[in-house]
Amino acid sequence: MNSLEKLAYLKGLVEGLGLDETKKDTKVINNLITLLEDVVLSVTSLEEGFAEMQQQIDAVDEDLGEVEKDLYEDDDECDCCKGDKDSDADDIYYEVTCPTCGDTIHLDDELISMREIDCPNCGEKLEFDLEG
Repeated sequence: MNSLEKLAYLKGLVEGLGLDETKKDTKVINNLITLLEDVVLSVTSLEEGFAEMQQQIDAVDEDLGEVEKDLYEDDDECDCCKGDKDSDADDIYYEVTCPTCGDTIHLDDELISMREIDCPNCGEKLEFDLEG
């Protein structure tokens, strides 16, 4: 049974008691049922709105997935590893992982020859040993 059905059942039980409408106890019970009815109707309305919003979010998520797939379909590598049309095909890129933040950094020979750089993500000093 859903909340509306349970409320209808409760109202039927109270009506079946044949309570005297002039007594204070009966007025309290009737007002509680009225309040409960308002709450149940509000919750039902919220549940319906939530279900509709969830459907819309799912549709937007699917559309976004399609856009991402179309947009990044050919981007298996990052731009720094592909090289420019103007750069030499012999350029070598190194991949370094910062031990502090775990960020992966792509470096070329020029940056490696500097022997140290600051991590662009966390600022940690990264040193490179060129021997070996």
